[in-house]
Amino acid sequence: MRVAIIGAGVAGLASARRCLENSFEPIVYERSKIVGGTWVYEERTGVDEFGLPIHTSMYKNLMTNLPKELMDFPNFPYKGLDNISFLKPWQVQEYIEQFTEHFGLNKYIQNNSHPNRLLTGLICVVNLVTSVERLTNNWQVTVEDLKTKTLKTEYYDAVMVCNGHNASPFIPDIPGKDDFEGIQIHSHDYRIPEHFTNMNVLIIGSGPSGIDICSDVSKVANQFQVLNIVNESDFPPIFRLQVYFSHHKPELIEKEFPKNVVHLPDVELFSKKSVCFKDKTKQTLDAVIYCTGFKISLSFLKPSCGINVLNDKLITPLHKNIINMNNPTMGFIGYLNMTFVFRIFDLQVRYYLEFLRKNCLSRLDSTVTTMTPVTTHFLGQNMLYYCKSLVSDENKVEPIPSIYFEIYIGCHELKEKYFRSYHSSVFKIINNDEYLIEFDAENVKNK
Repeated sequence: MRVAIIGAGVAGLASARRCLENSFEPIVYERSKIVGGTWVYEERTGVDEFGLPIHTSMYKNLMTNLPKELMDFPNFPYKGLDNISFLKPWQVQEYIEQFTEHFGLNKYIQNNSHPNRLLTGLICVVNLVTSVERLTNNWQVTVEDLKTKTLKTEYYDAVMVCNGHNASPFIPDIPGKDDFEGIQIHSHDYRIPEHFTNMNVLIIGSGPSGIDICSDVSKVANQFQVLNIVNESDFPPIFRLQVYFSHHKPELIEKEFPKNVVHLPDVELFSKKSVCFKDKTKQTLDAVIYCTGFKISLSFLKPSCGINVLNDKLITPLHKNIINMNNPTMGFIGYLNMTFVFRIFDLQVRYYLEFLRKNCLSRLDSTVTTMTPVTTHFLGQNMLYYCKSLVSDENKVEPIPSIYFEIYIGCHELKEKYFRSYHSSVFKIINNDEYLIEFDAENVKNK
């Protein structure tokens, strides 16, 4: 079975690996120069050399909010990082590249018409999937080679959509937004805090990126040596960076944030140089960073695919967040939120390939009658239930060991208790039933 895989991030690479193990023939299409998807750090923002929007949202100072013990593919552990658990982006990216090389996936990340282009390391032929259409008995995939501007059409038995959902920014329509004269960016285009030195900055949104970027931007206030001032309280207010954190989560107010972070409610409206909040307070601003999430974009899927995206947030109709109910030989991998990624994406892949193998192409339509579409891509507290639903005695899909779910819960409990210092902890898996956390809370507190 020939399988087109769209995207060479975590989901796409997991798909390629398992396709090969199941004797399927994968071809992976990737529009960036290297594998890794959202984990690729790119200093540029805006558009790339081909005039396409930069895909990655990675920023320089990011540190993972889950330990590496929850960020590995099955049977391929991190090497040389035994004494740390929370990683920088380049460390995750390096791991992904090692995974790609170890399983020989590079040769499948190319356009068949140019097999000799893959010459150095992990550089891929730069392919943009422009169209996916369902024909009577197979799939037609049209791809543009971005370097030569030539189009090529290939035909496949199945398609796995793995291009991710963190690349098309969503910015809320707030009254007066277009009148504001300061800087406005989405977190997708945030890279380094130094661009906001000595500015009053508003962060909108309290998801993981909002919390992290809020703390990151606040660091550039600590530049008192410019005026040879030692005591922070003596620093002239006009030179002090103020970070306003707009959200509606009361529990965050109790957390330990940097001193120059001020919690405020939702924004009511903007004016040329200031912002007014729902509680009627008003603040002068230099910049706004919207940490307000992303839209799902699947413009390359033509109507014959039988897929709709509701309100830019929900792909439908999908069974188990994976199977296209209108065309079951199309699967979606990685369209999940509030979960740990690597192993659960891998579980999705194994479930879907077993579904294809078990039902065979001629019998797929008859299975749709037993399917139900999902109503959300958010897992959260339903994560364990969801993963168990992909495993049964009938489909022969191996479950994720329960220890990983326990670590996930343990990590969140640690984060709740040590909001600003949990990154210094080290998780160690003893066996499939036990793990431990090495964390010197007292020493961290005194630093």
